[in-house]
Amino acid sequence: MNWRRLLLDNLGFKLSALVIVALLWISVTADERQAQPVSTRVAYEVADSTWVLVEGPSEVSTTFQGRNRELLGLLMEEPVVTVVIDSVLGPDMRIPLPLSQVAYNRDLGVVPSFITPSALDLRFERRIAARVAVIPDVDAMPAAGFTVLSPVLVDPDSVTVRGPESWIADLKRITTRPVELEALSTTVMRDVGLLVPPNVQGVDVSPASVVLTVNLDSLIVRRRRVPVRLRGAAASVTIADPDTVAIVVRGAASIVEATLDATSELVIDVPTAPEQAEQRPLSVTLQAGGPVAAEVDPPNVTLRPRT
Repeated sequence: MNWRRLLLDNLGFKLSALVIVALLWISVTADERQAQPVSTRVAYEVADSTWVLVEGPSEVSTTFQGRNRELLGLLMEEPVVTVVIDSVLGPDMRIPLPLSQVAYNRDLGVVPSFITPSALDLRFERRIAARVAVIPDVDAMPAAGFTVLSPVLVDPDSVTVRGPESWIADLKRITTRPVELEALSTTVMRDVGLLVPPNVQGVDVSPASVVLTVNLDSLIVRRRRVPVRLRGAAASVTIADPDTVAIVVRGAASIVEATLDATSELVIDVPTAPEQAEQRPLSVTLQAGGPVAAEVDPPNVTLRPRT
């Protein structure tokens, strides 16, 4: 016997018959009364601001009685039980959960019969506050010919964080939500929220957001000739060859100009006179605030005793 053929022959009619049977079953059983446990969300209202609820069930089970079609309505509108705590008596509390606190759509005609568990075991921690630094989380990509100046400015640069003592005690900083910027050619200011771990309860941050400023500058290259000055006890009996060099500075325009303004000469310490010619490297002190690099041409000078 070909079972596959028997199964697939007139498949459409067979599926239609199956649907009809299912609808008939639902119609027949819709008016039957029964008890049905339904997941019930728990909402907490803690009026005592000196404590933070850190552990407690997010849902319980409420058993409702009613007709099947009425009970199906509870699946569309989830019941909620609100737990109001006016005063916290200590870190561990057991709160009774009466049926009268269950909120549901009473127009459905169902009735709650009991709730499981009948009491909630809750854990609290003292709420404390700390002033912590704000660290920006910014990924900024400049357009061609531009560069991002550092640091990214944060206003305010610190905030007050209130929350459970065990978390606040170790908190040194808080970061902003990630910000991604691309093809920047002008300064950008953004109001950005602060990142709080989702698993930490009862956290309040004031202010809730900060203003980030990302400054940009154009990229330039500048060349300047400066003298080489000898300094120290043997400076007067030593000569430098060459006695002038060129410095080439490239990077953010404002930082390049600041570096050049601070470099009117290159200094070499000569505590003792050289007995013979010796090479000394030269370097430029770079200013902070953005990408900048400098090179000296030539990179070394020769020190000789003055004759």
